[in-house]
Amino acid sequence: MDQGLNHQEYQRFKMAFQVGAEQVIAHKKELNAINVFPVSDGDTGSNLASLMQTIVEQTGEQLPSTLAFFERVADASLIGARGNSGIILAQYFNGLYVNLMKESESDIVQNFAKSAKLAIKDAYQAIEKPVEGTMITVIRLWGEALESQQAETPLEIRLAKALEVAKDALDKTTEQLQILRKNQVVDSGAKGFYLFIRGFTQSFNRQEIPELIVSDEPSMTREFHQRQLVSEAPQQRYCTEVLLDQVKVSKEVIQSALSSLGDSMVVVVSRGKARVHIHSNQPSKVLDILSSYGQPIQQKADDMLLQYHFRNSPKAKIALVTDSIADIPADYLLSQQIHVLPTMISIGEGSYLDRLTIQNKQFFTLQQELGERGSSSQPSLHQTETLFNFLDSHYDQVVVVTVSKELSGTYQSVKRLAEKILPSDRVKVIDSRQNSAAQGLMVMRVNQWIQEGLSFETISQKVDNLSEQVGILVSVDDLEPMIQSGRVPQAIGRMAQKLQLKPLVSLEQGQGKLSNFSFSQAGNERKMLKKIKAYHKQNLLLNYAIVYAGSSDRAEQWQAELTTKLGFKPSFVMPISTAVALSAGDGSVAIGFEFKEGVMFK
Repeated sequence: MDQGLNHQEYQRFKMAFQVGAEQVIAHKKELNAINVFPVSDGDTGSNLASLMQTIVEQTGEQLPSTLAFFERVADASLIGARGNSGIILAQYFNGLYVNLMKESESDIVQNFAKSAKLAIKDAYQAIEKPVEGTMITVIRLWGEALESQQAETPLEIRLAKALEVAKDALDKTTEQLQILRKNQVVDSGAKGFYLFIRGFTQSFNRQEIPELIVSDEPSMTREFHQRQLVSEAPQQRYCTEVLLDQVKVSKEVIQSALSSLGDSMVVVVSRGKARVHIHSNQPSKVLDILSSYGQPIQQKADDMLLQYHFRNSPKAKIALVTDSIADIPADYLLSQQIHVLPTMISIGEGSYLDRLTIQNKQFFTLQQELGERGSSSQPSLHQTETLFNFLDSHYDQVVVVTVSKELSGTYQSVKRLAEKILPSDRVKVIDSRQNSAAQGLMVMRVNQWIQEGLSFETISQKVDNLSEQVGILVSVDDLEPMIQSGRVPQAIGRMAQKLQLKPLVSLEQGQGKLSNFSFSQAGNERKMLKKIKAYHKQNLLLNYAIVYAGSSDRAEQWQAELTTKLGFKPSFVMPISTAVALSAGDGSVAIGFEFKEGVMFK
């Protein structure tokens, strides 16, 4: 084949992939709306759109050959794959490339149908327990239909006939699974694959491409979301995904190691990378195991149980969002349907999701083993964007309470993304000027207003003063982590260290402040408890909460003492977020408190 024909073939496949990808992206909301299997978490469209967008972006530059293009598609698939369906499709694209590579590169058009059928085996092997009547069925029947036609049949004709077979297979998914039959919908992943191959076929065969974004017109999107889909509560809470690099084991090894930790497992291993998807109640254990097989470079753990409760019994039309630095009990977050963006934690060569794949005790163990400090960073942009797209479709308005912008870039990045997706009259992003328990108490107060039925406008006005009605006092044994992380002024911190003084740490205008110096941590804690008792005596205190890093012993002692002295229990006692623990240090204990309305903390 001469160079001109090679280039023509390359451009034809590239355009076909691009058009197929655009069809999936355009129908994202519809695919989300009909997503009921394996769980009704409403993200199949978003996951497949992520995969397709990554393919489009990664194949934009000019590549030397058609085979190089398919290799780039395979690599991009592993990076962009999200969710069960996305990872199955990524494995299929990887199998397609591997099988094309085994054939003569001189005629990829001729070998495409054969490779499309051979790649079916790769897709099935990625799934722990393949279920027919889903995407995998449509992939199989489409690939078989492509290859089964006579060898001399042009690929254009093969694609057209195989597309008819795929459409029939898609329609039949409604009757193949009970959950699809109850809801009278086709399988969401299967439809996503069909949309891709329909666009692929139309482009490759030079047919007229239908206008995009038809299915996502507001009226149609609302129609889908107004339907009450039948679903069952997930047995495993978190949809957990990890992308590994430097992998030297087979997918069978990984599947065996994770088999006891959940279900809906899909594993793709290709050219030193692995993409793993599993529904699990123990995402931190999943990550522990996977870390022994490679270097985690991406991860997520979506709360499917929260999504289930929201879809079946929504508590409010106003969504409440915060980040994982806010200390709030997990059962409260679930029961009140509060959405949390996890902060990223990095230590050694690993990265983790705060509270999901790492807790503060695990962090201190790692820190001791590795002999180095960790660091935190704002929630991932992809995860933030995904959440706000979901909120846009399901809520009337959104209130977000973030950690102090003086301590993190979370406020700025969340505000920028939220206002990009939602109009300004539907979203309010608040800089709490706090963190930890104080931020958690703020979130709980905003939630109370939402549950009381206050309007979005009223809440937006009231919340502006709320950060002045909460505060936090922290007792730390070692100031070094706070100094190194920039949480307290370095000069004052170093002076306190030199004089062996133990200060109380608080936040003022979002920044760390040192005061009430003592010569021992015990003296430091006596001053802290005395302050809280004084607030109560002056009839200022409304609520308080106790949080800790590492051992819970001292926090439990404080709880007993304060419950007796104040006459009421704390709103909660819990470990602080890992993001706060790495700067507060092991052994730190804090009290967050809320004053009565109109009383400002100074």
